[in-house]
Amino acid sequence: MMGDAGMVEKKVGASDYLSLALYAFAGFGLEVVLLMILPSVLGVKSSDYTLLHQCIHWGITCLLWGSMAVFLIQLSKRKHDFDIMRLNATPDSRGWLLAIVVSVIAIATTTVVWEGFKPVQEYKDVVRFVFQNVYYLFEAGLILLTIAFGQKFGETLFKRDGLPYGGMFLALTWGLIHILLQGGPTGIYAFFMSLLYGTIYIMLRKNVRYSYVVIAVVFIL
Repeated sequence: MMGDAGMVEKKVGASDYLSLALYAFAGFGLEVVLLMILPSVLGVKSSDYTLLHQCIHWGITCLLWGSMAVFLIQLSKRKHDFDIMRLNATPDSRGWLLAIVVSVIAIATTTVVWEGFKPVQEYKDVVRFVFQNVYYLFEAGLILLTIAFGQKFGETLFKRDGLPYGGMFLALTWGLIHILLQGGPTGIYAFFMSLLYGTIYIMLRKNVRYSYVVIAVVFIL
């Protein structure tokens, strides 16, 4: 029988961070599950949702995404000793400048794709606008987690930092899944934007607080 002295602590490797990144990506799928269940509960097809139904959908989705985010942050910290909330290096002026340039490119791209400023194009009423943008804030949180864990996976695997591994991972998961769900043009757009989000994360020195704010603003605009 092996005693404590003979036990070897498991080394955290690239596969562990890959698992976290995949879990974060899977978190987006919770909305798909909700889309299959909620219409039966509400007694109305999703295509016939009223504003109230849509707000209920957004609210529950936020709850699911928020719970998943908290779970993954705690799991990463407890099991893999990777506390992303401690990623708080201060970006330098060059990093901020590049992040702003990338953000402008991203917002300009969104404006072209939407054929106008996105918030204006989406606006229908105040209630819908508020609920939808809160929903976007939670989605941006999962986007950031997917990038952060994907970045850690790439750096651990290739032993080299400075490249936007997280953005590449997001593009190959969240980006490409849009092709299956919403078609080619939307998928290509999501793929491109994923790379830009990952670049912002790198330019801001992987500071999760600054990165979240910038990515959320770009995502909404």
